[in-house]
Amino acid sequence: MIEGKGYIVGILKTLQSALRNLIWQTKAISFGDFSQTESFLGEFSEAFNHMVNKLEAAILELEEAKDLCEMLFETIPDATMIISMETGMLLNCNRAFEIMMGYSKSELCYKRLNELHFFKDSEQERVFFNSIHVDTTSNNILIELRLWDETQVYGLLSSNVVTIKNERYILSVIKDITEMKKLEQNLKESEERHRLLADNASDVIWTMDLNRKFTYISPSVEKLRGYTVEEVFAQPKEELLCPSSRGFLENWMQNAVHLVENNLPFDIFRGDVEQPCKDGTTVWIDLTMSGIYDKENRFIGILGVSKDITERKRMEEEITRVSETDRLTQLNNRSKLDAILNLELERLPRSESVCSVIILDLDFFKRVNDTWGHLMGDAVLKEVAQILRDGIRPIDTVGRWGGEEFMVVMPLSDLSEGIILAEKLRARIAEHSFLMVGHITASFGVAQTRGSLSAVELVAKADAGLYEAKNSGRNRVCYIQLEDATE
Repeated sequence: MIEGKGYIVGILKTLQSALRNLIWQTKAISFGDFSQTESFLGEFSEAFNHMVNKLEAAILELEEAKDLCEMLFETIPDATMIISMETGMLLNCNRAFEIMMGYSKSELCYKRLNELHFFKDSEQERVFFNSIHVDTTSNNILIELRLWDETQVYGLLSSNVVTIKNERYILSVIKDITEMKKLEQNLKESEERHRLLADNASDVIWTMDLNRKFTYISPSVEKLRGYTVEEVFAQPKEELLCPSSRGFLENWMQNAVHLVENNLPFDIFRGDVEQPCKDGTTVWIDLTMSGIYDKENRFIGILGVSKDITERKRMEEEITRVSETDRLTQLNNRSKLDAILNLELERLPRSESVCSVIILDLDFFKRVNDTWGHLMGDAVLKEVAQILRDGIRPIDTVGRWGGEEFMVVMPLSDLSEGIILAEKLRARIAEHSFLMVGHITASFGVAQTRGSLSAVELVAKADAGLYEAKNSGRNRVCYIQLEDATE
């Protein structure tokens, strides 16, 4: 008797029923009952063949799913590895892990991490494995890797324990933050230099009354902004700060006047503001303002100290840029694209406008890597990035969505405008001759929304168009027409 539930069990039960029918009719014939027909043989064959066909289809579907999982694993942009929980041996890794470690998969697999000198020291390795044993997940553990050529790499290691057929494995992803750590170190060194200078040189010190008239300015203002003390005294208050900083400081001054007039405690101001310089450039300063009081505790003015933090600001901007930029193509990365797309969609209800998205994928790009190697594949991705960068409008945003996929976010653009731009980009890529590789093509999907779709839904629509373009022969632009006429 077959027990259990499920599709395959159901097929086996049907086959079992047909076999029972075969046995019963065979016994009837042996007792001389020849009224039985031979149709049971057909039923048996049909049941058997039905089971075989369904099993074959199920196996094929599992194989396709396996191929898809392997493809996704290989194209993850961050270094990824699978480790045996029991032996600590590396069982599999993706291309990004090979590049980071400087070895091929065959050289890496079936070796323990300490054999590969993966961790800087044994203490780092102990912390990693302890965190996994205590909790089956660990997120953003800062590790320092020591590579084969003694290169120092910093990474954020996130891991999760998965169980397959009663065997436990560690799936780990390492995000390379080496460049960001270098910038942080440069920023730290810059701040230390500024601190040393502040100890040995004067910042700009000034005093002002509540009518916003300077009563004193230290001579160091000329070094900071290029203006002499006399020139700053004569400047209108509108020229003291850049437009982006005026409103911020104006609100504080109004509040300060209110507090003084009502004999309330004076709030100390501390903030970063931007000031124009005489040569047309700007300087960022760390501005501190506090109240000056006489012996009777009466307010007599404002004391201000201005410290130059322009270099620190530039470092912060560079750190932000690196965190939002795809390292290979220098386009916006996926995280930045998500942020820009969500911001554009938030504006739609207020502006009653429209936004379109283009997703494109290079056709047969795997052949480029297999034929010419990954370095040449990287060169192709860089060239495609430049074609896209040159082909979009100033208000558009382009970025690398992942692997060989790119996205263009088009504010104030409907579906027809998105299709026109996509066709232009498709033609430019198809006409371009790539170094050594020659000509390649790309498939495009386009979608629009007037605010009724979320970012996820809009991307899904564009992705569906891309899928249609791939299935229709590639090197074309497709879109999925929404049922809602407003879209």
